[in-house]
Amino acid sequence: MKPQSWLRRNWLWAAGGAFLTIHMSTWLMQRAMKSAVRSEVALRQKADDERLD
Repeated sequence: MKPQSWLRRNWLWAAGGAFLTIHMSTWLMQRAMKSAVRSEVALRQKADDERLD
């Protein structure tokens, strides 16, 4: 009998790991983008406030 490959034996672990990796990376990208937008909005508000003074 031919020995099974690692992927055939552990396909569920591999699929779960891939799912978690994709989920975590997209979550981290969302957080980074949200933070960047917030800081840009704060800079624009600060610039507008200084322009009005």
